[in-house]
Amino acid sequence: MLDFLRQRTRSWVIKFLLGIIVFVFVLWGVGSYMREPGVEAVAHINGEEVSQSQFEAQYQKIIDVYRELFKGSLTPEMIKSLNLRSTVLGELIQRKLLLQEARRLGLEVSDNDLMDAISQVPDFQVNGRFAKERYLQALRSKRLTPGQFELEQKELLTIQKLYDMIQVPVYITEAEVRDRYRLEQENVNFYFLRLSASDFLTQVKIKEEEIKNAYERNREAYREPAKVQVEYVSYPFEYFGSKLGMTEKEIEEYYQSRVKSRFHEPKSVRIRHILLRAAAGGDPKEREKIRVQAEKILQQARAGKDFSELVREFSEDPQGVDAQWMTQGQMPPPLEKAAFGLKKGEVSNVVETPLGYFILKAEDIKEEKTKALKEVREEIVRSLKTERGRSEAAKAIDADREKAFSGVDFSLLAKERGIPFKVTPWFSRAEPLSEVDSAEEFNKAAYSLAQKEISPAVEGPKAYYLMRLKQRRESFVPSFESVRGAIESRLKEAKAFELANQKGTSLLGELRKEGDIRKLAAQHNVPLMETGWFTRSAPEIPKVGALQEVKPGGLPLSSLQPAADRIYTQKGTVYIFAFKESKGADMERFEKEKQQLMEKTLAEKRQKALERYLELLKAKARIQVQPAVLEQS
Repeated sequence: MLDFLRQRTRSWVIKFLLGIIVFVFVLWGVGSYMREPGVEAVAHINGEEVSQSQFEAQYQKIIDVYRELFKGSLTPEMIKSLNLRSTVLGELIQRKLLLQEARRLGLEVSDNDLMDAISQVPDFQVNGRFAKERYLQALRSKRLTPGQFELEQKELLTIQKLYDMIQVPVYITEAEVRDRYRLEQENVNFYFLRLSASDFLTQVKIKEEEIKNAYERNREAYREPAKVQVEYVSYPFEYFGSKLGMTEKEIEEYYQSRVKSRFHEPKSVRIRHILLRAAAGGDPKEREKIRVQAEKILQQARAGKDFSELVREFSEDPQGVDAQWMTQGQMPPPLEKAAFGLKKGEVSNVVETPLGYFILKAEDIKEEKTKALKEVREEIVRSLKTERGRSEAAKAIDADREKAFSGVDFSLLAKERGIPFKVTPWFSRAEPLSEVDSAEEFNKAAYSLAQKEISPAVEGPKAYYLMRLKQRRESFVPSFESVRGAIESRLKEAKAFELANQKGTSLLGELRKEGDIRKLAAQHNVPLMETGWFTRSAPEIPKVGALQEVKPGGLPLSSLQPAADRIYTQKGTVYIFAFKESKGADMERFEKEKQQLMEKTLAEKRQKALERYLELLKAKARIQVQPAVLEQS
């Protein structure tokens, strides 16, 4: 299930909805900040409190949104992995810090400012004008009084004033953007030498004393987890179902009962998208600037420019470059309406959402279709056999469990039914068994058993399992003799890497003196390689990959500085880089896209200024958090 969550959070639709969570957080507030009598505080920020009830109310709001988002598939394990309690508390603390800072600076929001802002919220308007009855109705639906909501909005507008104070003074020049573009879009080709630690292993000698000392220093690191061994009988649903016959009437009834839910394929559109973020309820002028930028990008798309390139260049959601099949009901209404109104290859108008402005392209379309019975007959037969096989397997395992309690051996039970009997190898609680199709439940059941105890029926996706604990081995630190070889290998690898670093540093020193990497490679019999052409903004270096210490654009190499300033490493390998050649960026393209690039660069610079300011506030603040609040499930 956790894999399911990780996969779905890659989807741009899920990311859109997660953005809506933030929107809900802002629009509907997070609860009063006044002290509630008799309620323990979960945090103190410069002497001011965040109460337990306030925290729990906001936490529950976020949980409810995620439950709706994942349609019943949100498990406690998934909630824990998302670290939502920490996220919510962090948001509350940050908001408290911002309000304190706004007060310190004397920033206030007048009643007129508040009313103007509320009247601009589309949910409170009828025919483009503020409607008091619509406003009150919307608040009642969220169980909020006007006083509560207006207090929250006043705080949010105060924070926005602080944001403006931090961000508005930030500016950029055309020269700054031009230089950045010239650097990031420059194409370069580097020479490099590669020194692998494995090439130095033969030079390494490890003393016995070193191995023993390493063992003594790191005994706990070598600890073996507790392990068990079980014997089990498998009751495959397919096996029990294969013995059952199916009539044509049963197949027909199965088809008719599921024709809409299972055998009907709704219309689907394969969508690629561009997103320009613009906070809902934010500065209307700022949103309008972003909308204008989106219109300019749309013009380029309709003029024939490659849409994938536009996504890479402008979208604030890089996943948009990966087209995804979408059906109705999977997207928010404004996006769905736009997507399903497109023809194959067509680009939508700019679509406004609470998260920002989208431009969609329909890469492909599959029309609505209902599969005929003859197309799915074999699939239905398999499903019926599996369903009935599950029922028959359940009856069989219940009967065999009674026999096992009476002393009948597992192997005999399996032999009588012609089903698998196996004894597992030793395995730990977290160690998957390839032979079992539901390792998590199987392992959980195995570790709950006492010696020779028989388990209840354990259900997997394809079979039931009946198991008995054969042996249990508690956690232990292995003897020195049993891990000596592994320790020696690790020590050798570490020393070999040190030698590779030393050799690399020495070669770099010679390169910086002599300046000719080709001559250096020949003198030391080290293969000279070339990366090939790539832009400095590329995510990784061709033939090298992503370096641990620096992005490609951060390598200080040019015709003026042909040798790298240091050696670079990656997974036990040392690299020495030298400049070979470069091709300048396309400055004609810069002139055409200059305005959009300046707007994007300014937005990034302002966001960084805000992040630095928040970091400073947190660094100066006295923040005390009750650890227990983050440990609760």
